[in-house]
Amino acid sequence: MVEIKDQCGEVEVFKSYLKYINFYKIYTLFFIVLFSIITLKTIHIFFNLLSVILIIGYIYISLFCIYAEKIVIREDYLIIQALGIKEKVLYSKKIFLDEIKKIYFKDTFGISLMLDPGILNYLVNSKQKFMKIETDRKTYSFGLFLEHNDFLKINTILLLKLKEYADKKIMLDKVRKKQEELSVIYNLEIEERYKKVLNIILNEKKLILLKKDDYYIINIGTEIESDLEIFKDMDFEEIDFYVFYVNYLSKKEYENKKVLVGYNGIDGKEVTMSKFKEDINKIRDSRSRYGRKEKS
Repeated sequence: MVEIKDQCGEVEVFKSYLKYINFYKIYTLFFIVLFSIITLKTIHIFFNLLSVILIIGYIYISLFCIYAEKIVIREDYLIIQALGIKEKVLYSKKIFLDEIKKIYFKDTFGISLMLDPGILNYLVNSKQKFMKIETDRKTYSFGLFLEHNDFLKINTILLLKLKEYADKKIMLDKVRKKQEELSVIYNLEIEERYKKVLNIILNEKKLILLKKDDYYIINIGTEIESDLEIFKDMDFEEIDFYVFYVNYLSKKEYENKKVLVGYNGIDGKEVTMSKFKEDINKIRDSRSRYGRKEKS
């Protein structure tokens, strides 16, 4: 039986072997006393070599045996731990989620007196059960005598975390790529940046608009807000290009309004709304003519 706790997105899987350890300690003490009584009655010596070996084994089990195993699953990695007495960490391994290639359940034949104090039960079921976590470098095990139902619970959680991580990584990669593209654009000369921004607005059919004092700022992609410090406290609005065209470019009242296009926190191309409309219409017309030539 495993204990599973989920706290603020961090999942902890805990498997205790305390009952097995306690059984083994009682089992060992019984034989220490038994052998000591036998030697006392036969050769009048209370302690014998076998009793001493069992006492050493008892001390070893008490201080160094694995009392529990734990998996802590976090945002992008998990930690497998083997715990001793008072939850002292005897073994710890950090595995990044993107390193995991396969998770599976495996029954391994074999008997281990030190790890399986429940030896009487083990005579019926001589298998050690593990959850295996396979990476490119190594395969890690968790859950000595782990029941298959418990494995399925842990596996479901791990697969969900792996999917969440993969989806987030894909999204972050897209954002990073977009930020790199924007960084290149916003480092261009003003005129070249201006033309690039106009083309991107037409391609994506949306723009970022900000009214500041007596002028407007027009940009592309909300990513600039996180990239450029000057935009931190500015309230940008993402607007559909055709909505912007109808509400701003088509209205006479906005014709002479100043616009900074492709503003990067230092400079931008300053034009009027009417000039912005004229330039963007030129690009639209040139695209239309090019399209008609291709069709003909």
